[in-house]
Amino acid sequence: MLNLNKISFAFLVFGMAFITGACKQTSYNKYIAYENIKPSDVYKVTINKQPVFVGEEECYGNQTFHTTQFNVDGQTNIIVECQEEIKDCEIFPHCYQDSIQVNGRFVALAVHKPVMMMLKVDANKPLCLFQTPSEKSIPCEHSDDVIYFKKGMHEAGIIVPRSGQCIYLEQGAYVKGRIFADGVENVNIKGRGILDARGYTSKKEKICGLEFRNSKNITVEGIGIRTGKWWQTLYLLCDSVNVNHMNLMSFGQNNDGIDIDGVTNFRATNCWIGCGDDGFGWHALDAKANGEPPTQNCMAEDCLIYNEHAGNGLRVGASMETDLFKDITFRNIEIITHVNAGIRSDHSDWATFKNIRFENFYIHKPSRPIEIRIEKTGYSNSNGYRDERGHIDGLYFDGVTSMGGRIVLEGYDEKHLIKNVVFKDCYNGGEKVSDLDMIHINEFVKNISFE
Repeated sequence: MLNLNKISFAFLVFGMAFITGACKQTSYNKYIAYENIKPSDVYKVTINKQPVFVGEEECYGNQTFHTTQFNVDGQTNIIVECQEEIKDCEIFPHCYQDSIQVNGRFVALAVHKPVMMMLKVDANKPLCLFQTPSEKSIPCEHSDDVIYFKKGMHEAGIIVPRSGQCIYLEQGAYVKGRIFADGVENVNIKGRGILDARGYTSKKEKICGLEFRNSKNITVEGIGIRTGKWWQTLYLLCDSVNVNHMNLMSFGQNNDGIDIDGVTNFRATNCWIGCGDDGFGWHALDAKANGEPPTQNCMAEDCLIYNEHAGNGLRVGASMETDLFKDITFRNIEIITHVNAGIRSDHSDWATFKNIRFENFYIHKPSRPIEIRIEKTGYSNSNGYRDERGHIDGLYFDGVTSMGGRIVLEGYDEKHLIKNVVFKDCYNGGEKVSDLDMIHINEFVKNISFE
């Protein structure tokens, strides 16, 4: 928690003059209220002395967050005003903790690039600061290649883009429905609006809020997702997918955040993932139906994960009904809270993992930070296609910091090993992970090094 600094009221109200100097102030949109999101009665937010809308969102899974969204292009000065004098204040990502300054009911912070953030003030519900870059190339509303949702409420139902189309959600647009496409190319979903798929998803039928199958060259940028039952987003059998600056908030059963299956060339960056199950769920569920395509060259970077209800911070598995998971990287990831493990792989099938990397990680909760196992589980193939365990060759932990708990690595047998594992500059509970006594392994883990 923060040791409160004494800052003059004038410093806060007049925009942190010593920081701004003669710098050009950020351009940004004056975001309007969403029609069905009530204004926050806890927080007020100003950006470069201009107010932005702060809402109080009641999310699926009985979780409440206060949220605001604004653009960042260079220097941006943020001032948060609370109802009562602040006693404790914590900000995520944790690297900004020493940058915030508090006086009375005010918190001040300067940023220079769009960063997804969350602020916890005393016993209040968290405030999410969804910072995005300014929009570029806003599509023409009347183009045949654009499905355009203006600000306001929309009952859209199932939105099915065709190849070459753009789905645009204007800031202030609140779209009830879901997005689904199969066999499309060059589709762009963008804007600063919200897609609310509550009532359009289904656990029984495995219907997600946003889903692409057998598709190529897909971009999803800047929008919010709110779902009900089942996963929030899924990319299945796709190639070349770029997901960035999204905010996802659903906290009930099976509310995974960003899931992939049989995907090549995938990247998720600068996302806020509020989830009731795995933040990232990267797996291969059904070889009988989907074949055994590799998942390779996939990265998640610069993301915040808030996992409640069930599941893990992130999960590679459980089902792994494919030949190969290769060149998978999670970098600059912060897990604010998690239910089971922070980083988990309950590798339940026959895939070979090669070069799986976890770089610059921060896991706040002191409980089960890392659990990697090859094992037969209730998620293993059960339709008779193949009953076999897999392999892990090349597992890298570089700059992973966790607040305590047991690190676990377990292979399955002599033919199904975890091997070639590296821990570099990793800390658990304040101690550097530097020898075998600091992790739990079984006899089927080979060649561990500490750098």
